[in-house]
This record gives sequence, C-alpha cells and structure tokens, in this order.
Amino acid sequence: MRVTTAQLLADLRQTLQDAAPAAAPEDVALAAFWVVQAEQLGLGEFGIRMLVRELDRLREDGGTLARNLADGAPIGSVDATAVPGVVALAAAVRRAAVGVDAHGVALIGIRGAGALGILGVAARSLASRGAVAFIAAQSPASVAPWGARIAAIGTNPLAIAVPRADAAPLVVDYATSSLTLAAVHEARRSGAQLAEGVALDAAGEPTVDPAAVAAVLPAGLVGSLTGLVVELLAGVAVGGRVSDPDAPMSRGAVIIAFDPARAGGTDTAASAAALDRDWRAAGGHLPARFDVLGDGPEELPGALDIDDTAATWLSARVARMPRA
Repeated sequence: MRVTTAQLLADLRQTLQDAAPAAAPEDVALAAFWVVQAEQLGLGEFGIRMLVRELDRLREDGGTLARNLADGAPIGSVDATAVPGVVALAAAVRRAAVGVDAHGVALIGIRGAGALGILGVAARSLASRGAVAFIAAQSPASVAPWGARIAAIGTNPLAIAVPRADAAPLVVDYATSSLTLAAVHEARRSGAQLAEGVALDAAGEPTVDPAAVAAVLPAGLVGSLTGLVVELLAGVAVGGRVSDPDAPMSRGAVIIAFDPARAGGTDTAASAAALDRDWRAAGGHLPARFDVLGDGPEELPGALDIDDTAATWLSARVARMPRA
C-alpha cells in the first residue's frame, strides 16, 4: 500500500504516544522516525509489524518509563518494561546525547525492553551529532552456543556508528547469529523456507522450516563468542538478563557514546573517510545500507510502499483512538 510519509509519521506518533502516554513527545517522535526508516529500508519486521508484536506485549493502559538518571548524567539506566522498546531506546539515545554534550561521554543501560528495532538507525542518530556510538542488545534465549544444540543467548545484535567526512555516518550493524528472529518471522509469514545450516528444531536437529525453529545457530565461533560478550554487556551488566528462571524474559541494551575529540581523536570524520577508502581499495565490503537515510523527517521520501496488512492495522488502531 502506498502511503504518504507525513501521514505515516503522524499515525505512528499517535500510536506510540497512546501506548506510552508518559513518554516525552520528542522521544515518541524519534521512535516514530526510526520505524519509518525501517520501512524505508524495506525491513518491515523492524517497522510496523514489530509494533504489532510490541503492543500485544504491553498492558492495555500503557505505562511509564522508569529511570534513575537525570537528563545530563553521564551514566544511568532505563526500565522499559511498560513502554514500547523503540520508545525506550529513543529516550536512552536522547539522554546519551545530552550526556555527551555535558560530559563528553555517556553510558545508558536499558532493561525490561521488548523489541528495540534497528540498532543501526539509533547509533546513526548519535553519530549525526558528531558522537561515536556503540549500541548492543541481548534478548531471550534463541541462539545455541557454537557446537551446542540448545538455545542459551539471544541473537544479540550490535551496532557502531562514526561520523564520516563528506558522507553519511559510517554504520556497522549486525546480529551475532546466522540470521535474525525477524528473518524467521518473515519466513513464517511468507511461507518461505530457511537456508540450510542456520537453525535447529526442538530435537536439536537441523531444520529449514521456520515454524519448527527452536534454536538459531551462531555465525561461527567468533559470532558465538561475540554474542556472549553482548550478553555480558547488555544483559548481565545492566540488568537485562534476569537470574530468576521463573521471571519473564525480556531484552536489555547498552548505549555507549562519546565525543571523539575529547577522547583524543584529532579528526575522526576524516579518519573514518580514509578508512572507508582503504577498506574498499583492499577489496573489502563496507556496509552501506544506512547511507541512503537522512538525519530527520524532512529528509524522508514523500511516500512509501507499506505491507498492506501492516498499513491496515495501523490505520485501524488510530481510528479506534479517542479524538482529542
């Protein structure tokens, strides 16, 4: 379905604000912008379809965003149990930006979250302001350790974004597993089979049936260990991973952002551009998916093609909301 971006943004802001009435409007606006960027990239499982699952997770009356940090503090945490994960991530990113401006560095932990969306667009938002940003997230167990047959950690993606001279920020964003759960959801929705060697069923046997997936395999030994590192940082260290086996599982995340000039970087943007050049000259593949994105709503295309079911769900939800 072809929809105007302005209407899509307005509907998403209204939907997210309704789900998190206590959230700051600027955080809701940023979260809505990221959801539209996911749709712009053709990643609907991180866009409106993600919101469908997220709002099913939340209480009917929405909730508050509990936190133990002042806006200018360099370190703090966000309890995102009762709000959409993407709104919690937007709140944490905004506070990280304030911390970088005030102190040169910020570290924000998120716990109790649902789906957070695309980490790369959040890291890019910070890099567009001149910061170097690292964001990692853990999630409920869905990935088996290297050589194992039972899930122990999540897909545990991470992203880093760095300002780059004469170009968009350089963004690296990837899961530490062989595929994301979003890809599994998409395969179930479309009826497609998975590739060989990326998933196991409940008996620990290889499967290509997305409906039978009980564990995803890691992206090799290095991917498995990197996933463990993310679990330690974004799960254990900031309260994302719960120790009570009877407690509901959720997601945790950690955001680390800093001003490279205060960390000794003399010309970070130019150095990133030089690394870009050297990497490509050596024959390396440099991720460029996020290069087409802009820094604000005014840089979005005028209209986007949205999955019919997702677009209908959003319109119907907005239509049911009480008029101000």
